[in-house]
Amino acid sequence: MRTVTRVARVVTSIDRASRRRGGVQRGIHRARGFVAAASTRSYDALAASLSDAQRRTMLAYARAIVRENKGEHGTLTGALSAEEVLEAHCGDALALLETFDRVVPVNGGAVMDVGSGAGLPGIPLAIARPGWRFTLLDTLRKRTTFLEETTRELGLTNVDVVWGRAEDLGKDEAHRERYDVVTARAVAELRVLAEFCLPLAKVGGRWVAAKNATATEEMADALGAVALLGGGEMTLQTVSALGPDGNPRAVVVCEKKLPTPDKYPRRAGIPKKRPL
Repeated sequence: MRTVTRVARVVTSIDRASRRRGGVQRGIHRARGFVAAASTRSYDALAASLSDAQRRTMLAYARAIVRENKGEHGTLTGALSAEEVLEAHCGDALALLETFDRVVPVNGGAVMDVGSGAGLPGIPLAIARPGWRFTLLDTLRKRTTFLEETTRELGLTNVDVVWGRAEDLGKDEAHRERYDVVTARAVAELRVLAEFCLPLAKVGGRWVAAKNATATEEMADALGAVALLGGGEMTLQTVSALGPDGNPRAVVVCEKKLPTPDKYPRRAGIPKKRPL
């Protein structure tokens, strides 16, 4: 946790000390030196705390992805076997549990997975934490159809699937500021992702973005957007997994401090075209 604290201190000091690009770059280089490489663990090690039934469900999920991959639901993964799905994707999701367990209310909470795709990280987390409620959001109908069919097949009763865009749900009273945790994996850079996710998080909730341990520059670029949308300090925490590029996985965690102004999120497509 010392690594986390020092990264957070450097990134926030960028905001306090200077908004000039030169000052930001100096802070980024300092922050990189504080990010320690995580020791990675295999899927079996990460899944050791799951029950036999949960492990069977996780394997059934991995097999469903491989079975349906590149079919009517489109390309779901580059993995070629269930074992590879477990190691590369389910393990990647389970590595987030240490962080999620710290920020989800002890009596269970509501989690939104933005851009869920094949159900990552939402479905592995839902298998591991049946007392939490998960909403899986994706913009492609063929993917949400896969998610609906697969969660029924797996018997997951703690998962809802929504077809839509985060910008639209962020304006919808049924979803705006309703979630204890809003997460996303490999969807967009942080300053764009902030506009997708923070409007959905309740005040006091958390935005948890799965990134690599090299995300300090993205954090610096996102400072203004996060403050504008009601977010507080961002911290970077390494987890026990490696990304596809070989860099340690990490999560950026941000508490929602204030309500998001009514004008945000902007209409669909604008956050990516004109990031805050």
